[in-house]
Amino acid sequence: MLNCIAQEINCLTMSNINKKLFKRLHLNHAYGQLIALIFVPIMVLACVGALLVLSETSNASRAQQKQMAIAIMTRYQLTSEAALDLLDRYPWQYDQARNAMQSMLNEKHLVRAAIIDQKGRTRLSIGFQDQESWPAIEDKNAFTGPITYHQNNIYALRINENSQSPARLIIELDNQPLQIAHYRVMIVLITTGLLTLLLLLLCLNFYSRRWIAPMYEIRMQLQRLSADTLDQHMVINSTGELRLLQRDIANVVKRLHFSFLELKEHTEQTEDDLRRTLDTLEVQNITYRQARDQAISANQSKSVFLANISHELRTPLNSIDGFIHLLLRQGNLSNEQNLYLQTIRKSSAHLLALINDVLDFSKIDAGKLELDTAPFDLEEAIFDVMDMLSPLAAQKHIDMAFYYADNIPTQVVGDALRFKQILTNLTSNAIKFTPDGEIIVRARMEHDDIGQCLLHFSVQDSGIGLSGTDRKKLFESFSQGDASVTRQFGGTGLGLAISKQLVHLMQGQIGFEDNQERAPTEKGSTFWFTAMFSVDDEIETIHPRFNTMKVVSYLAHPATANILRHYLENYAVDHIETSSILDLFSQLNQLSNCDENTWLIVDHSGDGEALLKEIRNRYTGNIAVYGYQMSLDPDMLNAYRARPLYQPLSRSALMQLLSNQPIFDHEVHQEFNGQGLHILAVDDHLPNLIVLEALLGELNVKTTKALSGQQALDIIQNRIDQNLAAFDVVFMDIQMPVMSGIDTTRAIRSLESTLENHKRLPIIALTAHALADEKQKLLQVGMDDYVTKPIQMEQIIQILTQWTSENFKKTKSVEKVILIEALDPEILNWQQSLQLAANKEDLAVDLLNMLVDSFTTELNEMKQLIEMEDFPQLEHVLHRLYGATRYVGAPNLQQVTGGFEQFVSSLRKERRKADESFIQETLKRFDELQSVMQQFEQAAQQVLNKQNI
Repeated sequence: MLNCIAQEINCLTMSNINKKLFKRLHLNHAYGQLIALIFVPIMVLACVGALLVLSETSNASRAQQKQMAIAIMTRYQLTSEAALDLLDRYPWQYDQARNAMQSMLNEKHLVRAAIIDQKGRTRLSIGFQDQESWPAIEDKNAFTGPITYHQNNIYALRINENSQSPARLIIELDNQPLQIAHYRVMIVLITTGLLTLLLLLLCLNFYSRRWIAPMYEIRMQLQRLSADTLDQHMVINSTGELRLLQRDIANVVKRLHFSFLELKEHTEQTEDDLRRTLDTLEVQNITYRQARDQAISANQSKSVFLANISHELRTPLNSIDGFIHLLLRQGNLSNEQNLYLQTIRKSSAHLLALINDVLDFSKIDAGKLELDTAPFDLEEAIFDVMDMLSPLAAQKHIDMAFYYADNIPTQVVGDALRFKQILTNLTSNAIKFTPDGEIIVRARMEHDDIGQCLLHFSVQDSGIGLSGTDRKKLFESFSQGDASVTRQFGGTGLGLAISKQLVHLMQGQIGFEDNQERAPTEKGSTFWFTAMFSVDDEIETIHPRFNTMKVVSYLAHPATANILRHYLENYAVDHIETSSILDLFSQLNQLSNCDENTWLIVDHSGDGEALLKEIRNRYTGNIAVYGYQMSLDPDMLNAYRARPLYQPLSRSALMQLLSNQPIFDHEVHQEFNGQGLHILAVDDHLPNLIVLEALLGELNVKTTKALSGQQALDIIQNRIDQNLAAFDVVFMDIQMPVMSGIDTTRAIRSLESTLENHKRLPIIALTAHALADEKQKLLQVGMDDYVTKPIQMEQIIQILTQWTSENFKKTKSVEKVILIEALDPEILNWQQSLQLAANKEDLAVDLLNMLVDSFTTELNEMKQLIEMEDFPQLEHVLHRLYGATRYVGAPNLQQVTGGFEQFVSSLRKERRKADESFIQETLKRFDELQSVMQQFEQAAQQVLNKQNI
């Protein structure tokens, strides 16, 4: 990247330099370009010619010198051989031999000469500086040279080659004459070139002026042109081609003048049209703004209307439901009276469901619906929906079955309430449009990924099916296909539209198919949807083993029989499946009556009592009767010592049966004794107060009623003035005339702030608003909790248990509430911590404390393992820490720990060694984990320090 930037900078720099050079040399103009076009090639050719002349002259001078050297050494070859022979015979005759060679110095340009033997020793030397050394000559040729030495040329000739002492005659010639001749030639060439260049420039200047001047005149005429001078006449004074060019330019200017006049006219007309258009647009914008303001106002009015209508509808529903509950609990009702009350109760529940659908549709339409994220048991959630709807199916004698694939995780993370809402809509529709037959709910894995899974759910019925026209508008709001459907089956047509939006929020899809398209003999339809859930890949589903158990079954519903067979195979149970009652009786004769590990499962269809009586005549062991809860008579079961197995069949119920665990009744309420509690109930609707007082009376709770907020304030003030004990809890209605519940709560909190050593009074809102933002506002104004109307006994017991039990500190302060709301939910989500601890605050605090206390030990151990590069053990420690984070609300810590664990485990899964990059990334992730743990510890300490407030 840096190299590319450097290259760009160099290119820009060179470009700027070239532009400046062109500008300085006037090469941007025609005059300069013409001179350059002619001058540059001539100069290049002249320079090349001069270089060639210099080269040839220099070569000739060197060749002449070489011929001179050969001639000199040839003339004195015999003399030098005689002098060498004299030295060989009479070494003391050196001067005589040297004198014989002195005549060589008379040769032109000779500096010195010498005779050197074969070993490189100088035998004789004459001339200027004859004592200086000579270069070593290793050439074996007879003649050698030239050799440049000390700015002169050396030449050598072999002598006495046939004697015993061969040698070389070496001479040094002066190079100065050669250089003088070279310089002389250069001076001549330069002088000639300059004169030629001068003459060329003069000629170019003359002719270029003749060509460029008219072009310059044309350019000046064009520069003087403007919108006001287009009509002026252009003078034509050029000749030749330039005259034609100037005439064409004048014609273009004339046409441009006419075009300009026409364009000006059109522009004025366009401006006038645009001005009128802008005036029209301004009027329309004002209209649109008014329409937008009206739409916003209408939307706000719709929200206020929904809130008010929700309150107004839930208020009488609260009274109706409460009085029905009281009448049913009192008993002593005839069958006809009980039927009437059950009908009223179902109608009330149906009306409440319609209200909830309208509110959900409004939230989805406003984009305010958000999904909750919490772990839940998926299989149990599906069974809860089917168990809730089983009475409707039992009334129509519809068989229900539930198949849960083995590869689906039991525990997932998502919004359990909204998931149940989707499944409830589809299943209730299937029951509604199925006169008889069966309904089968299936759950299977669509796609599995690390930490997430896409699940597929389907609801198959054998009902009336779907026509082609109904399919097109099935998922539209307030649509049920044919209008006769609404008249016959009821409903608003919002269920599927709401389900479609909820599935979209769960990153899934929803659709349907006609069963006849899959198999011509089948009838009805199948609705399906997919949803994305987060899962823990480390949690594996382990099926219990009942190897010693034996089950003989007779179930009339084929789908349920298949599901039972599948479950028993997973549990390793010895299973005998019978296809008829006669087959069942034949198997009874082979069963042991005293074996506690043997179970007989029979269907309740038909005459169940007669079947049990006949079975007991043959078999006295364990019997389980399969059927709907409302269809099984407890007295009959007790009479024949049989145990119920409720339809639809669930894995948990079957495990309880095989484990001989008791079956829990879902209708049993938690026992609560409110003896000694004093509650203030505030509501402007007297029937609601009566119902609330009656419900609290059943729990032995004393109730004081107030029909307005002002009356509630007066009652509290009187108790303070008379030093009477404060109320334990206040149930506060929200929408009341004169002084609302919110205003009353603020007044109570203001009154508490003026008192010393006064405990905070828990105020529970009775609200019909199901919107999350409304609930948050209630908590922010000083209320401690809220209950959605219509209020149920279970809600009252839960509220009183939470806010009045000994384990819960009623002195919970405002500072603690503000603290919890001020916590960053990404670092520490206290509400999620309470949910994971089953809303037991003490347990949530203990789990939080245990996790924080383990930080120091875990960090030290991880640091040592990283230094030792023991990554398998580091993965084990991270998995342990990740498991601990799943029991508290720590989203950031859980995400970082899980990611760190997956990164370290990749080393093991990919079977590779830890290199330097892996170690560096491990250290980086360790520092990140340490930082997140510090943030979590600081938030946790704030919670732990405020527990005693």
